[in-house]
Amino acid sequence: MVKWVIITGAGSGIGQALAVHLATQRGLSVIAVGRHKEKLVKTQQQAPQKIEIIIADVATEEGREKIVQNVRQLKNLHYLIHNAAQLQPVKALKKVTLEEWRQHFAVNVEGPLFLTQKMLPFLQKGGRILHISSGAAHHAYAGWGAYCTSKAALHMLYQIWNKELQGTDVRVGSLRPGVVDTPMQDQVRQADQNVFPALQRFIQLKEDGKLIKPFVAAQFIAHVLLDTESEQFVEQEWDIREHADLFNMHIEQ
Repeated sequence: MVKWVIITGAGSGIGQALAVHLATQRGLSVIAVGRHKEKLVKTQQQAPQKIEIIIADVATEEGREKIVQNVRQLKNLHYLIHNAAQLQPVKALKKVTLEEWRQHFAVNVEGPLFLTQKMLPFLQKGGRILHISSGAAHHAYAGWGAYCTSKAALHMLYQIWNKELQGTDVRVGSLRPGVVDTPMQDQVRQADQNVFPALQRFIQLKEDGKLIKPFVAAQFIAHVLLDTESEQFVEQEWDIREHADLFNMHIEQ
């Protein structure tokens, strides 16, 4: 029986590359979730027999419930990947509005938390949930207050889930894919250096061709999701820089 995986934020970047890789190279059936139909259709067109799409906003209760309604009929859901994320607003903490802060956390923290709650009853024995994390969960960047704080919260969720799910067959992992050449990185390079002093470093990575390609990040994610033992999957957050030998390349972050 074919195993199913749900991937949020699957309309572009890492999510799109991962959906295509898992469908075409790993034999999984994919539910690609995102807010924009046209982007999801482009993902689906790369493996139409293996990828289904759900247009939903994981930051809202309505969006999460829509996902539930669409997966109730699945008999073999094994994986859930929380990839959807928001970088904006890039601004000093003293200027972030309450509305911006709440929207940011709705995407980066509430979405993964409450979608996991809803999906747990559907995950099969041996099911795995994977958080796509970031170095920003562990290192402070001026101008990235909302992003760093929300990714740190997501990292804590990964740790607490594993304590609370001990004794069950479900495991929760966390993974840093590195600095990947995605639309989010396009946003990073458009920031005001007065607000985001680290700007030049990210511009230089792009100019030097050192951004990780989405398909490389997808290969690493697939390896961690599918090829590791249960305890190995959860014992620590995976960092692509520590496994560059898998791709015969030097990876910076």
